[in-house]
Amino acid sequence: MKNDSDSTAEQDLVQSEIKENIGIVVMNNPHKLNCFSSELVAGILKAFDVFEEARVRVVILRAYPGAKVWSAGHNMKEIPLDGQDPLYWNVPFEQLLHRVQNCPVPVMGMIEGSVWGGACDLAMTCDLLVGTPTATFAITPAKIGLSYNTAGLNHFLGVLPLHVIKEMIFTAEPISAEDARGYGLLNRLVDPVKLEETTLEIARVIARHAPMAIRVLKAEMRKLTKGSGLSADDYEEIQELRREAFRSEDFKEGIAAFFGRRSPEFKDK
Repeated sequence: MKNDSDSTAEQDLVQSEIKENIGIVVMNNPHKLNCFSSELVAGILKAFDVFEEARVRVVILRAYPGAKVWSAGHNMKEIPLDGQDPLYWNVPFEQLLHRVQNCPVPVMGMIEGSVWGGACDLAMTCDLLVGTPTATFAITPAKIGLSYNTAGLNHFLGVLPLHVIKEMIFTAEPISAEDARGYGLLNRLVDPVKLEETTLEIARVIARHAPMAIRVLKAEMRKLTKGSGLSADDYEEIQELRREAFRSEDFKEGIAAFFGRRSPEFKDK
């Protein structure tokens, strides 16, 4: 059980409110670039609990106003170096992805600033994205020698063309807001001063429609886009390859280089 100071910390990191049947959750940790620490994730999950109980009709996930970084992704200090899978199904961040994906109402991402690593996974799990020209998207596990999990890759492949995803993953370089709009990742690209207004306008339109119909339509699309899935043999093969990657010397070198603020020297070991 968390003590009062733990709860206060979560509230400071995450702010939430309900307006016009719209739940709004704000990631508010500029000093840590909104990285997904266990505390930040817990705060977002609590906000979703409140929204679900209040039966909101739309959820908006955003960073604090004027953010240069929407989120820096995973908290590198919480990534295990003992051979454990850092992205296994039940870690807090994966729980958050499941919660957004399975949320009965549409979840909108309001994107201002750069989106890094696991934050791309969260953004692409949202149902709609509205962004500004400051938005960029980078998928960066290759920089630290990490093999991303199959569920995350599936999120990416469900949103962007295969060759775009391959370039993003292999180069770990960001794509611009203009490219993201062209690829269909961003539903709307607007001036920063119009970001909140535009996002709320879309949310209000959704909130005016029949709630049950919206819930059913979202559930239908979620089921239809899951695809046929992997065979048991393919899944086991991928899991073994991933285990080799996160037990490798290159993975340890990637983490050490990140904290040492230097370029990694990978040796394919």
